[in-house]
Amino acid sequence: MRDTLYIQLRDVAAADGRLAYALASAQPGVGVQSQQGTLETILALAAGRRVVLFVPGTAVRLTTVQVPARAAAKILQAAPYALEDQLAEDVDTLHFAVGAPGAGDGGAHPVAITSRARMDAWLAPLRARGIRPDALVPETLCLPTPEGDHWTGLAEPGRVTVRTGPYSGFACAPDDLATYLQIADPESRVPLRLFVTREVEFDFSRVGRPLELLPGYASALEVVTRHWQPASSINLLQGGYSEAEDWQRLALPWRLAGVLALAWLAIAVAHQATAAWRTGRELAALTAANFERCQKVFPRDCVREELMPAVIEQQTRLLRGGAASRAPLFQLLGSLNAALAANPGLTLESLQFREGALYLSLTGSDLQTLESLRTWYGSRRDAQLQVEAANAGATGVQIRLKLTPV
Repeated sequence: MRDTLYIQLRDVAAADGRLAYALASAQPGVGVQSQQGTLETILALAAGRRVVLFVPGTAVRLTTVQVPARAAAKILQAAPYALEDQLAEDVDTLHFAVGAPGAGDGGAHPVAITSRARMDAWLAPLRARGIRPDALVPETLCLPTPEGDHWTGLAEPGRVTVRTGPYSGFACAPDDLATYLQIADPESRVPLRLFVTREVEFDFSRVGRPLELLPGYASALEVVTRHWQPASSINLLQGGYSEAEDWQRLALPWRLAGVLALAWLAIAVAHQATAAWRTGRELAALTAANFERCQKVFPRDCVREELMPAVIEQQTRLLRGGAASRAPLFQLLGSLNAALAANPGLTLESLQFREGALYLSLTGSDLQTLESLRTWYGSRRDAQLQVEAANAGATGVQIRLKLTPV
């Protein structure tokens, strides 16, 4: 077990450039004490420690999504398209992260959304020093999970953060708290239990509803480090910001070179196979003509019975060489062509060949066309079909598939 360095990131640091941080020992029973320091000073403490970053709830939108997938990676691929109509921003500028699959109300999948620009800004100082954080978590999901009879919140200078559910909540200025609570709970049925830091001077009697105030905390960081439960939060370091993706980005130039080399090799093999097949046919025709000519000139000596097995074996080897298996790309394209012909109602939008598989984007008239395609491939032995995403809309079904050779 390693010690942990907690850092409370802010879009704008304090006037003196100082941020809150805390060091937590791996030894159980040792408390966490918040301190202040510049980012440069804080990051100098990261060596050999786990690094956990807490970011403002105002910068992260929490929602849920219903998609026909259970694996987190599949949900992460489908979420931007499923939520696109609910977002004002272009989904290409946004970063999506998912929580525990099916943990939302009604089995929905919890999703956290923020901008890629903000993620880059948060991580840039760490990347510049070669530091890979272990978690980056919105503060909303670091408060105690609300129970049935109350919500939980955190009041600090200039901000109030409220967790209204396992994967829901909001953050606002103290003056706007009454309005936000009225929107979230119009009938004022749910009481709010509010942790309050020492620097807060706001008069909470102005909120106009019963509040249970828990004052005396030295800082907001003290509250979130004490109550953060990784299993009930969402780590934003997913997708392009995960550690695995970082290594893949480092390997990308080599991977691209490898893909190009494999493509060149596949073309070369196909060319050689075609040339061998043609050569085999020409050799077989020439051999047959020679035998025929030899039999006419030397009917007794040319083709003796003991020579026939050697001749047949030689021709068989040539034919086997000419019928060598095709490269995976051509095999998969042939299978795809047959599948589209056998299953009308599907239109190919785009395809990519990488890592020995075809990645396809198709549109279909309805979900039945997708089921027909899956059934068709279920009886095939030349390729295996994997459905990565399927989103039904007013204009049809958007489908993403992966086709791999068997």
